[in-house]
Amino acid sequence: MRESLVKRIRSLPPLPKTVEEFEKAYNDPNVSLEEIAKILSSDPMIVANILKRVNSPFYALREEITDITHAISLLGLSEVKAVVLENSIKKLLNIDMEPYGITADEFARISHLQNHLMYRWYRKVDSRKLKVLNLASFLQEMGKIIIADEIIKEDLVYPFKSEIEITMDIASVEKFFVDATTAIVTAEMFEYWGFDELFVNSIKYSDDFKSAPEECYEYSRALYIVKSAVPVNMPLKEAAIKRAEKIALEEGLKVEFLSEAIDSLKNITF
Repeated sequence: MRESLVKRIRSLPPLPKTVEEFEKAYNDPNVSLEEIAKILSSDPMIVANILKRVNSPFYALREEITDITHAISLLGLSEVKAVVLENSIKKLLNIDMEPYGITADEFARISHLQNHLMYRWYRKVDSRKLKVLNLASFLQEMGKIIIADEIIKEDLVYPFKSEIEITMDIASVEKFFVDATTAIVTAEMFEYWGFDELFVNSIKYSDDFKSAPEECYEYSRALYIVKSAVPVNMPLKEAAIKRAEKIALEEGLKVEFLSEAIDSLKNITF
């Protein structure tokens, strides 16, 4: 990884106090939903985003949820943690995704699609692994924010964007331009913020899962397959879906589970 990216990651401010307090509560088996709601209520934007998520068409609830405690109970702590971290990271970083040919809103939608695809797929494969995969699938593309900023600063938007538009291998384009992939940058970010080793390594090896240590191989493989089906330049397009299904087949996974999960997302708006 080039030195400028390393310096950028090392200069990131710490995550907000709300995240620190939430993380402590998240890992406490005796904490109540009311206590977690009280922690999160100190940040109105987090509350707004949690309510926005639970009331999205994806969940198809019959009535609008306006109570944060109720929203947390419906989403589950893993889902809430993803929203908390996404909100906090966006506050810390300037988001301009022009080099990838998408807007900030489209980038958020892709993160949601990857997350929901992982959940719908892996609950049939091995639901025990979802505690890591649910969060990792939602946050695994965050390194693109820093890579995009680097490309903009070097005035390489046009050539980078031109390559991204036509490639089936985004990681190779990133490697060529900035000597690092999104997986590496994202992993470095979360390692810097002190996240769990399994979570960090699962993302780190997600562009090269065959090189992953045994303990995170399956996690990295699942992340790779999901982002192959929902890449930022052609989310859920036929070519991307076929590529993901081919990898799953080669790895001896039940392709029908993946295909069913993909089909269930095609007509959902976020």
